[in-house]
Amino acid sequence: MIVKFLEPSATFNGIQYNFDKVAAGDAEVMAVVNFRALESIENPRPEDYRNYLEMFSAPNRRIRNPQLHVAISAQGTTFDKHQLSAIGKEWLKQMGYGDVPYLLFFHKDTNNNHLHIVSTRVGRDTKKINSGFEHIRAIRAMNKIIGIDEEAVLKRDIEKALAYRFQTAAQFKNILESMGYKFENNAVIKFGRKLAELPPEKIVFNKPDEQRREQLKAIFQKYVQVYNQQQLMDYLRTKMGIQFIFHTAEGKPGFYGYTIIDHARKNAFKGSEIMKLKELEAAGPKAGQSFVHSTIPKQVAGSYTAIAPDPKLHINLAGDIDDEAIHGPRRRRKQKARTNLR
Repeated sequence: MIVKFLEPSATFNGIQYNFDKVAAGDAEVMAVVNFRALESIENPRPEDYRNYLEMFSAPNRRIRNPQLHVAISAQGTTFDKHQLSAIGKEWLKQMGYGDVPYLLFFHKDTNNNHLHIVSTRVGRDTKKINSGFEHIRAIRAMNKIIGIDEEAVLKRDIEKALAYRFQTAAQFKNILESMGYKFENNAVIKFGRKLAELPPEKIVFNKPDEQRREQLKAIFQKYVQVYNQQQLMDYLRTKMGIQFIFHTAEGKPGFYGYTIIDHARKNAFKGSEIMKLKELEAAGPKAGQSFVHSTIPKQVAGSYTAIAPDPKLHINLAGDIDDEAIHGPRRRRKQKARTNLR
């Protein structure tokens, strides 16, 4: 389950956006809660809800963008509209929004069933509802609601990372990062919070599978003639579980190397042992148009993952019509390429 905070607004434009979806037959209103003054109106209009939220939020002028617009997305159809609505209501309660006006919209125009929530960040006491560490709290609240044991998941992921074959501490760090964690000073970290200590003696270095290395060399050589770089990485990730992580050094342009994480066979390889970076960058019919250089910042030293997420492994709003409708214009204004392609 994914919780995604959408564009803030001073005018509650999320109301019209969602009602436009309803009018088009792509969504339906699942709940209208705490709009007390509108309960006597037989058929409230979208502008009635918007005006009510603006009026409710008006006493706190310090909040420039009072709209709360959130999307909760399930994988495929694993949750129906009634289940998602119940989850949405409980999530709002746990995040401190249970007593303020909100609307729930079920959207059915993408491969993933998802819910949109529109509410206000102003509480009934006219104070701002707590938004501190809200991304962390949002995920933890959702995990609690759907019954995910965070400690069990962490233990499983660490054991899974330790089962890979790798030769350097940096490669082990890349493996953990590919799972959504950071690894610094022997600590496993997520969303800035230290989750566990991992003593050096627990990290066992093993040489990757040589037969697998030769197999990957042959595969790269075959498909580098057919696909450009983006297509190659997309194909290898979705079909073979191969992930690319590119590395930069501060003060130096471009990338000096890359690591390959072989999730299918649990190996980590130095990229140049499979294919030189220059060969990879010149892949396919669009030679010289480097995908990683055009979409990953060069000015910051570090490691950058460049993959097309596997929809079987990730629940993601990327590629949904909603995502492009809401964020597409902003990306185009800033002349940014889409980096959330499925």
